[in-house]
Amino acid sequence: MLVNKTYEIVSTDDIELGIKRESLLEFRLSFDDECEMNAIVFIVPGLGGDANDNYKEHLAEFTAREFNVAVASVNYHCIGNRPQTGAKYFFDKADQFILKKKCDEIGISLDGDLSFLEQSQLAIDTLLKISNLINSKKDRGELAKDFLLHISLTLQPTKNEYQNFGIMQAMDLLNALKFIKKSAPFKMGGGSHEIDKLPVIVVGSSHGGYLAHMAAKIAPWLIDGVIDNSSYAKYPFRFVGFGKEIDYTKYCGYQTTKVLDNASIYVSDKTLWTLDSNSERYFSEAREEIRYVLNLDHLKTQSKYPKPIYVSYHSAKDEYTAPANDKAELYEVLKELKFDASLTMIKDESQIDGKFIKNLTHGMDMSIKSLIIKELPIMLKKLAKRKKPKRCSKNISYVSVDRTYKFYEDESRVGLEIL
Repeated sequence: MLVNKTYEIVSTDDIELGIKRESLLEFRLSFDDECEMNAIVFIVPGLGGDANDNYKEHLAEFTAREFNVAVASVNYHCIGNRPQTGAKYFFDKADQFILKKKCDEIGISLDGDLSFLEQSQLAIDTLLKISNLINSKKDRGELAKDFLLHISLTLQPTKNEYQNFGIMQAMDLLNALKFIKKSAPFKMGGGSHEIDKLPVIVVGSSHGGYLAHMAAKIAPWLIDGVIDNSSYAKYPFRFVGFGKEIDYTKYCGYQTTKVLDNASIYVSDKTLWTLDSNSERYFSEAREEIRYVLNLDHLKTQSKYPKPIYVSYHSAKDEYTAPANDKAELYEVLKELKFDASLTMIKDESQIDGKFIKNLTHGMDMSIKSLIIKELPIMLKKLAKRKKPKRCSKNISYVSVDRTYKFYEDESRVGLEIL
């Protein structure tokens, strides 16, 4: 019988910024209690639609039933950071400044304290009033009929979270794994009671694939395989949230004209990072480099540990979200370092089959389900033949400019120290 269990556990705080986490980590585990498990599989959603709860539930149950694996679906830190996953629009201080300036330019006065715009509903109500005023100006011929007000908005994620980007999120996956291993509610393959012998595979698309690679970087002794579609090898600057400090129209998370008739809105993630080098929250070079999967020195360090198997697909035409050249370089380095790493680069329309590969844009409109059906059985067979490496050190240190990030596993969790 298929079993679904939901857990809430304590995971990592924000060690980099010294912030105590307010929320518990929630995750779901799906498995058939009549079968012996072949592996633990994490299916990691990216930003947006594939983080939908109904979709995740269906996908987890299908995978558990079809392949006799335990499937973990983790609501990692800041997963609810898009409108379709519960985030709300608001104006932060920078957004308020931009809104006032743009309204002043067209003769709409916004006087007084605008801090009320930090409340989502009041922000939307104000935008609707501004849109009506723009309509009146268009009717009087004061503005062109196709005029759009170019403004900035920020997304407030669920659980009052914020975009730490990468580190806390990947550690959440590993802490969920740590919890599962400590109190596994399922049977293990071959009648074994040694949970550490059960392979762990992480599957993800786009940001989910990035987190799969990051989890393998943070604790390579815990991850046996990564199956990925279109992840970025280097974090996309515009997704961290502070791009508006340079240019809100160029470095936003996304742009939309669907929120309001008379506005083009440039949307940023809520972040506590800043580009102000005088701030304790400065996103320094060290903090940037630790988030790169493609970091030669870090990959050399990781290669001294048990090596996960990597399988990835990517569009050669992906230049904006996850540049294909970075991904190709990453997989060349992995091969040079003797990892079992396979990258299928989709180069032209002749490789589009309409089922697995549907186009050449970011993600290629490939479903995670199709990716699992194609690659999980192959990965399981490879791992079944592979001998588990001898015990290794359960900590790894990455030198990142002027800091050393030390990730470690103890009895209760995966943690981080910064030296």
